Amino acid sequence: MRVDAQPDRRRLVMRFAISTTGRAFLDAMQGWLDQHPEAVGYDWLYDMRIYHGTVSHDDITQFARLYATIADERDAGRYAIFVSSDAAMPLWIRACALHFPRRILTVVRSMAEAEKLLRREPD
Repeated sequence: MRVDAQPDRRRLVMRFAISTTGRAFLDAMQGWLDQHPEAVGYDWLYDMRIYHGTVSHDDITQFARLYATIADERDAGRYAIFVSSDAAMPLWIRACALHFPRRILTVVRSMAEAEKLLRREPD
C-alpha cells in the first residue's frame, strides 16, 4: 500500500496493492498520521481497483481507535472515497462508517467519479 499526500488539495491518496494485508494498512496509515496528524482534515481517496487483499473489520476497528484520538472533529464533512468494482464494497463501507461518523464514506467505480465528488461538483 502506498500513501501519497496532496497538501495543496487537502487530500490523501491510498493505493492498495493487489495483496495489501491488514498489517500493511495499519502500518501505512498509522505511520502517516503519526507524522502528519493534519491529514485527518483531508479528503481521503482509496484506490482499490486492483485490491484483493485481507484488510478486515478488526483492522479497521484498530485503526479507528488511533484515528479517534487525533481527529478532534477536523474530519467533519471530509470525504473517504473508495474506488472499487467489488460488489460487496458498499456494504463493507457502511459497516466501517460507524467508526468514522463525521466523514462522508462512499464507493464509486472510477477515478473520474471520485474526482467529481472531490471537486464537489453537482450531478
